[in-house]
Amino acid sequence: MKKTICGALCASAMLTTPAQAAVDTCMVGTWWADISDIADMMALQMNGAARPVGGDVRMDVAPDGTFRITVRDMKINVQVPDTPAIDVTVTGYSAGSFDAGEGAWLAGVTDYNLVGSGDVLGQTMTIPFTSATGMFGGGTGGYNCSLSMLRLDGDPSVPMRFVRTWQRG
Repeated sequence: MKKTICGALCASAMLTTPAQAAVDTCMVGTWWADISDIADMMALQMNGAARPVGGDVRMDVAPDGTFRITVRDMKINVQVPDTPAIDVTVTGYSAGSFDAGEGAWLAGVTDYNLVGSGDVLGQTMTIPFTSATGMFGGGTGGYNCSLSMLRLDGDPSVPMRFVRTWQRG
């Protein structure tokens, strides 16, 4: 049954945002992202290294499945081959709806405003993010939820853009 639900959710993830989302009651509440997990995701995507420096990421999930992720001065030191290390700072938010149950999740984003910047050789550069390509821009996969932890695993055929590990706030 779990694979059937994930298959249906995964297929619809590319087409639409859940209009009438149903969310596992375990997911309702405030969650804090593991910034080290975000750094690991960035390192993998950039084929380099990354370590968390500061800031935080909070996700609030309402009983109707709507969510808002607030990123406050999250800073990650990034090192990619043949370039000096830079600190990338991200602020803003992402909002939308979860459809989650029986171990499968789908997140569609309806409002996205994340802004990144980095100091490269003394010059501050803006890093453009969109909900189509940026972190917290939607996703699909499997999940595990407990009173203290939420783990979102992505569909292996799609790059993961949601943080995997969250602690209850």
